Amino acid sequence: MFNVYFCVFVSGVLSLNVKASSLDDLKLKYVEVIIECSNDYPITVADMTELRKKIMPDSEPIKCLFACVYKKTGMMNEKGELSVDGVNEMSRKYLADDPAKIKKSEEFTEACKSVNDVAVNDGERGCERAALIFKCTVEKAPDFDLI
Repeated sequence: MFNVYFCVFVSGVLSLNVKASSLDDLKLKYVEVIIECSNDYPITVADMTELRKKIMPDSEPIKCLFACVYKKTGMMNEKGELSVDGVNEMSRKYLADDPAKIKKSEEFTEACKSVNDVAVNDGERGCERAALIFKCTVEKAPDFDLI
């Protein structure tokens, strides 16, 4: 459905405390986190349909599902903000054999860090900011050959 870079950034960059030896392992661990978070924030067929179209559903549970995943994977900090350092550390770890991809990934993260400057109404919950991260990723990824 999504390529590796889209999965790594949009779906959450797994934090360094997750043990994965390859990008395939990383994606598998990420799926496990999605399943874990979906226990608290169920995803509907309608949500999946929208997400496949790269549209964030206007649904608090799906936005909070993304926030849950982003936080558990280190992509979002405890304040509900995009963790630029967390994303960049993961990129350096899992793209270590390709400096050009690391550079693109870091530039991409830099292009989306402005989501932290947007006022949100749910504070540290991070649900609204998670939707902003998703939106930025969908909009910016083509500029960096990431999808």
